[in-house]
Amino acid sequence: MSEERDDTDFIANVSFTDFLGTLRSVHGERFSAYREEFHKTLNYETNGFIPPHPVTVSIELVNRCNLKCVMCFTDHHGNAKATLDLETATRIFTQCRDLEVPALVIGMGSEPLLYKNIREVLSGAKASGAIDIFLGTNGVLLDEEMCEFLVQSGIDRVEISVDAASAGTYLKVRQKDEFERVTANIRRLIETRKRLGSKLPIIRLCFCTLEVNRHERQAFLDEWRDKVDYIDFQLAVDHTGLKEMLAGKELAGLHALPLPSTYCSYPFSSLHVYADGEIAPCCSFHGKNAEMSLGNIRDTTLPAAWSGAPLQEIRRQLLSGAVNDYCRACLAKRDQNSFSGFAPEKD
Repeated sequence: MSEERDDTDFIANVSFTDFLGTLRSVHGERFSAYREEFHKTLNYETNGFIPPHPVTVSIELVNRCNLKCVMCFTDHHGNAKATLDLETATRIFTQCRDLEVPALVIGMGSEPLLYKNIREVLSGAKASGAIDIFLGTNGVLLDEEMCEFLVQSGIDRVEISVDAASAGTYLKVRQKDEFERVTANIRRLIETRKRLGSKLPIIRLCFCTLEVNRHERQAFLDEWRDKVDYIDFQLAVDHTGLKEMLAGKELAGLHALPLPSTYCSYPFSSLHVYADGEIAPCCSFHGKNAEMSLGNIRDTTLPAAWSGAPLQEIRRQLLSGAVNDYCRACLAKRDQNSFSGFAPEKD
């Protein structure tokens, strides 16, 4: 690809504020340096850049969710219950502080507000020195006390996935009737930030484009225009066949699937720690398996996982185009030509 990539694949960002400028005003030159480094990792295939440490560390606290969204790999939530204990989370944050990791994501494929010690975790994330801390939530448990805490603690971004502009469509996507509660919680967070006179958190809404909700994209945009900082319209990850692969079954025709690209920046920019301690090279569930494992955080460290042979091999595969079966199954289902999912109408 000759043109430089400015953002990650499968996301169309519609901004209503200069949220990156806001974060630069809060964090200064270190934020600018972090974003420059992040941009370089997006273009690893042309510049050969691999940072000395992960730019982003993502953490799943518990492999459970209070919704059953149709696009999620819900098999993950049906596995044996796993919780990342507070001591291990604290150890991760200490390593992030020592490495000067600039960005932390709290969430991943499950609901972090179900975690009993979520406030302690978020406080630990702040103490790590990270300057771009994301909390990803479905918003169901975003009550008044949590809104106050998030604003007062200075969490940088809160990302709320909604995926609908009406209660009926929300129920079809998320399988529970929580639309009114979630939208009220979003408005509460907006009001709390305004009342406390804070620039943070930056508020992002996510809309995963599916056949069942595609008709509501414009209505969703119109509803939240100029109320939140930005909206991301995303494409769902296709998990077809993943359950069988994880059970050790070979997928017929897998190697015949054409790969339009073997581009994936995650192994060049980030590490992902799941609730059971397993470290994965990406946030897709295609990357959470024994073949792709980078070790368990209870037995190894983030620096060891970042520089270790397993991740180096995954990077080599992506650069050479000779990828493993899990990466192939993920990459073959991506539409590289229409990753944005939604081109919003102009005013």
